[in-house]
Amino acid sequence: MAKLADVAAAAPPATTAQSPAASPRDRITAHMNSDHQRELSLYLRHYAGLGQSAAATPWLKDVTLEGMTIAAGGLSGKEYHVAFDPILDSWADVRPAVVEMARVSRQALGLSDVAVTHFAPPQGIAVVVFGSVVFYFVCWLTLGYVLPGTPIWSFLQAAFPGGPRLYRWLVKAIFLPVLAIHLAECYWFHRTRLQRHGIEAGTGLWWTWIGSLFFEGICGFIRFDAIVAAKKKENEGKSH
Repeated sequence: MAKLADVAAAAPPATTAQSPAASPRDRITAHMNSDHQRELSLYLRHYAGLGQSAAATPWLKDVTLEGMTIAAGGLSGKEYHVAFDPILDSWADVRPAVVEMARVSRQALGLSDVAVTHFAPPQGIAVVVFGSVVFYFVCWLTLGYVLPGTPIWSFLQAAFPGGPRLYRWLVKAIFLPVLAIHLAECYWFHRTRLQRHGIEAGTGLWWTWIGSLFFEGICGFIRFDAIVAAKKKENEGKSH
């Protein structure tokens, strides 16, 4: 997660009487709405008790030294008050307060401070694994065409050890185990990777990762973990 910027930093001096400096309240709300939608969603989930879907597209309506008013579902959504505890003494206290609240929210929700926002396609051996699993399911889907007298039947008699009858039996026999293993991998990937790193179930990004993971298995875990590790290193570099 990108480090929260100094939301209480002083604005540049106004150049004309018609362009007065923005108030601390305005600067904070603009900054949070622009750069920290994920944190606003976390506040709603942890402090207001909303579910992930209900807390989507949050909007910071107002901020005072007593707390934040956040709308769930966009600017016109239902408003929730998230209090600062204790009440702040000055605007300079807002940044450390929201940083700590984000940390507490992530910890309580079992989330990471690293958010993955893109999909990386399989490469190298992962492509081979992906293609092999796709090929197996094609074999299963086309079993109805493997019949005596067909060209594929003749081909399997000549090329497949055990012939077409063993081929049909083998493809059928391993279908349920293969399906169960790959569905279990998808479930575990969602629970331990996608959900933890901010990819909401049912979104386009979620379906892309899950669809790829179904066919490539462990290779997808390795690639996703590499993305997380790279983002952590990048964030650590920014903090120094």
